[in-house]
Amino acid sequence: MSSRAKQAGVCVLIVIGVSLLQGAEEPVSVKSDWAAQPHGKYEFLQAPLETPTSAETRKSLPFRRIKLQRFGPLDILNGGRAVNEYVEFHVDGKALLHAISGSKKDGVYTGTIDLRDYARLCLLYETLLQEAGTPEKFGHEIPSSHPVIAELTLTFNGTKPNRVHRNDANFGDFKFWVFENVFENIESGVKWEQVEE
Repeated sequence: MSSRAKQAGVCVLIVIGVSLLQGAEEPVSVKSDWAAQPHGKYEFLQAPLETPTSAETRKSLPFRRIKLQRFGPLDILNGGRAVNEYVEFHVDGKALLHAISGSKKDGVYTGTIDLRDYARLCLLYETLLQEAGTPEKFGHEIPSSHPVIAELTLTFNGTKPNRVHRNDANFGDFKFWVFENVFENIESGVKWEQVEE
């Protein structure tokens, strides 16, 4: 085989390879079924909430407790302690912050969460879970990953067992990260009061 034929063959292979790579790089169109306005049990989020319906609304929500626990690395500046804290939001409006170690505020704190904020968390979780397809695809933890991990525990109304998701902070699932950021935004608005131990 002549050198020109070899060069032509290599050129053809390069052109085919480049065209295949270009096809793989084209963005894939993703359609989301997210509703622009909440409906069903979340329809009340569109209108002013009336006091008489708040008890009924609370009963209609899928979770009676949403808990987010955060684990972090050792903090040399904080006496070598690792971050370990959790925040619980309850459907009845109670909020609990238990900073076990390494947090800016160690100890136990209580506060309240607005029903609308709690319902928004429920709606967001259900929407993100629908996007994930199955509960197993919500969150991601690499076994050999950095020990900065968040754990989300949802306690259902009724007799269903708790649902637990874990996510690695560095390489985790984007859907979990979105939920965690909304959760932390609501948490930052709670007026926390320390409980005497």
